Amino acid sequence: MTQTDYAKLETGDLIAAIVLGTIGALTIMVVPGMIMMFSKLAALTDQQLGYIAAFDINAMAAGMGIATFLVARFNWRHLALVGLAVFVAGNLVTAGVHSYVEIIAARSVVGLGEGLIVAVSFAALGSAANPDRAFGIYLVVGLLVSAGVLAAIPWLDASIGSRSVFVGIAGLGALTCVLLKWLPTCCPAAVLWTNGRPPIIKKLAVAGLVTVFIYFIAQGATWSYFERIGTASGVAPTVIGQALSISSVAGMAGALVAVSLCTRVSRAWLLIVSGGLSLVSFWMLIGHVTGAVLIVAGILFNFAWNLAQPLLSGVCAEADSCGRVVTAMGCIQTVGFGFGPAIAATLLTGNGFAPVTYVSTVTLLVSLGIILIGTRAAQPTTVLPMTSV
Repeated sequence: MTQTDYAKLETGDLIAAIVLGTIGALTIMVVPGMIMMFSKLAALTDQQLGYIAAFDINAMAAGMGIATFLVARFNWRHLALVGLAVFVAGNLVTAGVHSYVEIIAARSVVGLGEGLIVAVSFAALGSAANPDRAFGIYLVVGLLVSAGVLAAIPWLDASIGSRSVFVGIAGLGALTCVLLKWLPTCCPAAVLWTNGRPPIIKKLAVAGLVTVFIYFIAQGATWSYFERIGTASGVAPTVIGQALSISSVAGMAGALVAVSLCTRVSRAWLLIVSGGLSLVSFWMLIGHVTGAVLIVAGILFNFAWNLAQPLLSGVCAEADSCGRVVTAMGCIQTVGFGFGPAIAATLLTGNGFAPVTYVSTVTLLVSLGIILIGTRAAQPTTVLPMTSV
């Protein structure tokens, strides 16, 4: 592949990678709405709904982990096609299942497809001439799409039913195959690797990856049960949909603030501000919640979450300029996000959702402590020697 091919990552193939990544990450982006639709497929408890979300998301993480060893050896278009086929099949099966075990099995299949799709997307985005810009566009597009989907889910559920919605999602996956011809077939930057890869700053890499894992446990626990918390307080489904949609737009604002301030304000202070806003959003969801409180909590939650994400990605990118740590981060954050609802589910003993807040609070504080201490302790000369791939 030539240098000209490398430059083309800013055009059609960039669009293909963004669309592919958005489809693959749709479950995580709109997990509260997904949980609402899961609840319509069978008689399920709140604990079971949390476990279903965890299986889906952790299967996605497994798919990403497997794909990590495949993207350097196989044609990206072929891998994406396999991922989309699995994604489509899993969603079609989801539309026809009627029991808890069947739903878990179907969503686990979907998750594997999602993981493969997102891994290929990230590989392509990371190969762009300006990966920061590529991932930034991807984040904004994803948030815009999720805002629209979250607002539409209550209406779609009432109009055509949850089963038809899953058929529609499968259809979107099938249509995405049309874009694969614009996707790169392999890593365009490979032609530039002539003298091996740069070393890893070990302490920074460990601090970044451990922080991301624990941080996403906090986010996954609250975000997965966000819709359930509103429903338990009697908030109307349309208001819940509005809260979810508005919060996604607030997430975009958080990402834009991170981009605009990261060169003028220290990363540590921005992470502290993000953490404070997250804690406020968690505790606003304790007890009886009104529609207005739910909307404000959602705004703060997603603003803070998306303010922190670029900063944590920056830490991982700084730990390894070759991008291996950032790639690992994608899998690790998915695992953490999947563990969040599962951990919270094990602590739910009745109709109250206070344990969700407790889990999110403790894990968030621990994650912030690790990243602040870790980045301060990291020394640029502490490296992990490169091993062959």
